[in-house]
Amino acid sequence: MSCVDLASFGAGRSRAFLSSRVAQAQPHPRIAIVVGMKAEGRIANVSHDLTIVGGGSASQVEVGLSRAMHEAKSQGRPLQGVLSFGVAGGLAAHLRPGDIVLPNAVHFDGEAYSCHKGWVRSLVRSLPHAHSGALLGADEPIGTSDDKRRLHHAHDALAVDMESHGAARFAQSRGLPFAALRAIADPQHRTLPAAALVGMKADGTADIKAVLAALARSPAQLRGLIQTAFDARAGMAALLGSRRLLGAFFGFEDFV
Repeated sequence: MSCVDLASFGAGRSRAFLSSRVAQAQPHPRIAIVVGMKAEGRIANVSHDLTIVGGGSASQVEVGLSRAMHEAKSQGRPLQGVLSFGVAGGLAAHLRPGDIVLPNAVHFDGEAYSCHKGWVRSLVRSLPHAHSGALLGADEPIGTSDDKRRLHHAHDALAVDMESHGAARFAQSRGLPFAALRAIADPQHRTLPAAALVGMKADGTADIKAVLAALARSPAQLRGLIQTAFDARAGMAALLGSRRLLGAFFGFEDFV
């Protein structure tokens, strides 16, 4: 999956648009939003205490969610749901950059973590062209087309990311509704250059120095890196467009 962080893309426009909507809806549900990159968090545009930046680490996601749950409880406003929100790598051959996946379950290490049916139905009403199926969790980037193809056949999953399984596992262990919305950032047939796979720090920000160093070691990656950036841009644009359609609380208020 792509680790290219297009941190500035669309964030300013989405922030102003969504802040007014959030302010109008009171009382509102307390939903934790799990992202991989800070750029995705800016598109989600929820409060800092409810934004969990995983940086490609499921364990970091679970630590962040535990902290958020404790803080929400201490404020007398318990956490009510968990949503995984961001980009993903395509495993199914028919998916293209910018396609939206609303999974019915997250698969990882032989386990299947179901998404909340009511919440998923609410999301589908706003995003009727989204693809439905399984989402695969991974603890390492899946960069080659052969690996993507193999994982699709092995797990019958549409896409893969590195945060959703941590979010789903935490939500199930706490009895919280869970859902995921992921936009495809790199298709199955695309092998990502090595420089793209080192492009994110653990805090979810772009690691430009690491990308440039990898590119200096192998300048032939440049063409692939440019294509990866175009693919990632399409994924982030779709994520922003979806966010604008979902309302302030990601459809959660429609079924609670």
